[in-house]
Amino acid sequence: MIRAGRDKATNANPTEFRYFRDPHAFSTYSANPEKCDLCGQTRPGYDGPFYGPQDVDRVCEPCLATGRLLDVEASANEGDLTRVREQLAQLHPDLAGDQVDAMAQERTVEVEARTPHLVTWQSFFWPVHCSDYCCFLREAGKPDLRKLAPDRNGHGFLLAHLYAEDEDTDVDYLWDQLRPDSPTGQSESYTVGVYLFQCLHCQEHVILWDSD
Repeated sequence: MIRAGRDKATNANPTEFRYFRDPHAFSTYSANPEKCDLCGQTRPGYDGPFYGPQDVDRVCEPCLATGRLLDVEASANEGDLTRVREQLAQLHPDLAGDQVDAMAQERTVEVEARTPHLVTWQSFFWPVHCSDYCCFLREAGKPDLRKLAPDRNGHGFLLAHLYAEDEDTDVDYLWDQLRPDSPTGQSESYTVGVYLFQCLHCQEHVILWDSD
């Protein structure tokens, strides 16, 4: 089964986002100029979903990068504020609680209001590692995991890097269902999605997965 995608033209100079490496390929980006619901300018940008009290369907890249979603109390993703706060408190036991809260909130705002939407089948919290949110690299297929594994054992790499919430996964089943190609974008997505992240601090890879 294949989830319908959309064709996208890529921009040679995409904006850099801390938590999303290649948003023009793996988010909802479209190079077709349309009116931004935040600034009113007609530009390339990102389609929803955006979550908030107002209807926001389209956001240009400058508005997203500068956090204009905050102006309408909207978000593009959901951060795991509790986990970030807990890990920061463990990493910095000398800091007061309000200082830890401020650091956790700053990182969560970045992933929720200044990061492109991650296209997945199901909703989940953005993964956390080393007291910070991970950077999303790409949707992965078997060739991607084999390439990352030192011994070319993609199955073993998948097992070793599953995020904590997915530790009970039947990895044999997941590997069997994993797409056989190396996707270059969202034009084709299979029933099972595997999402590859990387810690910004220790460079450890983190994998989440879901299905339709």
